[in-house]
Amino acid sequence: MVARTTTSLWDRFAAFDPGLMRLTSAMRAVLGTAATLAALTALRAPETALVVGGFTAMTTSLAVSDLRPRNQLITLGLGVPLSLASLSAGAALTPYPTAAELVFLVVIHLAVQARRFGPRGLGLGIFGFMAFLLSQFTQARADRLPQLGASVLVAFAAVTAVWYCVGPITASEALRRLRHTFDVRLHDVLRDTAAMVATGQDIDTRSRSLQDRLDTLHASVLLIEDFLDERAADEDTEALLPHLSRVEVAAQRLAVLAVRAMRTPAARNDPAERTARQRLAQRIRALRHQPTVGTACAAERCAQGYEGGPANRPTGSALVLDCFPAVDELAEALRVLGPRDRPAGRRTPPRKHASPTFGTLPHRDRDTDTESLKRGATRQAFQVTAASALAIAGGHLLSPHLWYWAVAAAWVVFIKNESTGEVLLQSLRRLAGTVLGVVFGYGLAALVGGDGPVLLVLLLLCMFGMFYTPSHTYWAVTFFITGTLGMLLALMDTFSAHVLLLRVQETALGVSCGVLAAVLVLPTTVRRASDEELVGFLRVLDRLLRTVAAGSTNTEAPTSWVRAAHDLDQALESFRKACLPLTHPLTPQRRRRHHVRHLLELLEAGAYHARSLAATAERLPTGHVPECATGLTAAAERAHQTVTHLVRVAGHGPGAASHMARPTAVRALSRLSEEQRVSRNWPSPEHRLLLHIDRLDTTLTALVRALDPLASDPDRTTVVPSARVDIPLPHGPAQAAAVSCAVLSDRCERA
Repeated sequence: MVARTTTSLWDRFAAFDPGLMRLTSAMRAVLGTAATLAALTALRAPETALVVGGFTAMTTSLAVSDLRPRNQLITLGLGVPLSLASLSAGAALTPYPTAAELVFLVVIHLAVQARRFGPRGLGLGIFGFMAFLLSQFTQARADRLPQLGASVLVAFAAVTAVWYCVGPITASEALRRLRHTFDVRLHDVLRDTAAMVATGQDIDTRSRSLQDRLDTLHASVLLIEDFLDERAADEDTEALLPHLSRVEVAAQRLAVLAVRAMRTPAARNDPAERTARQRLAQRIRALRHQPTVGTACAAERCAQGYEGGPANRPTGSALVLDCFPAVDELAEALRVLGPRDRPAGRRTPPRKHASPTFGTLPHRDRDTDTESLKRGATRQAFQVTAASALAIAGGHLLSPHLWYWAVAAAWVVFIKNESTGEVLLQSLRRLAGTVLGVVFGYGLAALVGGDGPVLLVLLLLCMFGMFYTPSHTYWAVTFFITGTLGMLLALMDTFSAHVLLLRVQETALGVSCGVLAAVLVLPTTVRRASDEELVGFLRVLDRLLRTVAAGSTNTEAPTSWVRAAHDLDQALESFRKACLPLTHPLTPQRRRRHHVRHLLELLEAGAYHARSLAATAERLPTGHVPECATGLTAAAERAHQTVTHLVRVAGHGPGAASHMARPTAVRALSRLSEEQRVSRNWPSPEHRLLLHIDRLDTTLTALVRALDPLASDPDRTTVVPSARVDIPLPHGPAQAAAVSCAVLSDRCERA
């Protein structure tokens, strides 16, 4: 009993922290800082050297975000000379405040420009910025540079020793943890699905909870994809992603069918219906004993509890019986325990040999993305530099000695944010976390008094909370940062209520300067950023559809479809992040918020059908040409034309949808469950490809209505939902998108 409870708690912990990444980062930060302080104390270093060493050790965990140990070592190796150079420059210029501030602005500009080189450039920029800031915080002098440089070297050595000598995390171990997280979250999805089926009705809170479970399951797949992109391609890892994608799609499809069955009025008191629901719930629960990283014992337990097959299916309503084939499909996907057990005839080619049109982005698209990243880094460099200059000028008015707090606040609100709305939202979170952290830090410091060991322990605990808190709750991260600063000030005997109040004032000044610079210096509005990300999503979808149209007879197309579907998921996440200021509950633009949520609902539904399309294609044998290849190609071409029109509308008419009536936004699971039911004669995988193309056409038609209100005017077009989903035939799917495209193209030509 105790072992089962411990395992359950550990599984909950793993689901909350995918791959234990945040726990690993927090433990490394705390142990690295503690080891640095212990080593410097043993060397009898002065107080300033202790602050520099501890701060440098903490900065390494902020700056190094690579997943592979080799990449982490490279970033650490480059960070050592960069930190020493920046610290030396700051210490040499300390006696000359004006020159130090001008050089600090140059350092800030270069640090932000380095973001064009990706995560490593962002990390190196953090090293350079933090080292110069540290020199101003400690008022370092040139005569102390040998001691300070030694403390920096000790910090990097201690951090490296902790990371790679005390429980190093190998790539295989990190992948195993991520797969365990996937299993736990899949377990949650199956548990909630079985509970809903057993009750025989869909309570709103239960369906919303199931949608959240599906979102976290999808997030774990994206994490695994990001991890696989960091490591070298091999046969095992390349085969893992299609397998997990198939399991995820099967689980989501089962949830959609279960919600549809439970939301439809049925004779719940009918004995046959109750029996069907109970047997269905029992079979879903049995699947929970077969994890994707399972063992032979797990597979045996599943085989004992699961009695699949048409012969064992009970009688009941058609919608409930529709769920049994979905359970069979998920069970079949779960029986593939891992990439080593995949059939020999279905081997996935390495990603590096994939066609540039299908497996990876074309060269033109990669060049476009690189240029966009460079332009964004340059624009943001001017914004941050202007905000920092304003923060320096205003910070001196508040405090001649603590002005750098305002600069730090102005600098950090731009990290991983593009639009003015994102900067504003990040600024409000920063200010809220600072205010709460000041109250928390003052209370702790007053309670503890001047007890040095206790203050040090509390400082390390606050540091742990800073790294373990999820990044999307930035106010909590700032809360722990301010608490850490309060403990540090208490250890240095400079703690006072006036200093903490000044911290709040400097933070408010810094975030105000950041927002002002984001508005006045090369501004990027939320509308523009979201439209750009929407166009990016549609272009990725366009590549997927062109892959379907050109590759339905290509033996390598299914693998390419899986990669293209995951590229689509990444584009959807980028669009969701860009729209975050508009979907926030506090946004004043209510109609715009509902419209963006409606768009997200449609895009999530389209991404689901794209994943299903890829997962179904992956099941086809190697070299097999689908019987419905002609119809599939025609449907994909029509959908491609619709996407082309949507790209044109989203790219040149961003305000067209602002005059439409406020749509009713629902979650993607609810929308998918409202789609028309197919016949009980379940189509073959070839026909399932056509079915998902048809549903994707219907979703694109809804997107045409949402982005171009004139397209839904009955006097101008005849856009109607597809009514052919009940016919499992390979002929004539989804004529609505073709009709709408023809009418819209004709209207555009006349205009």
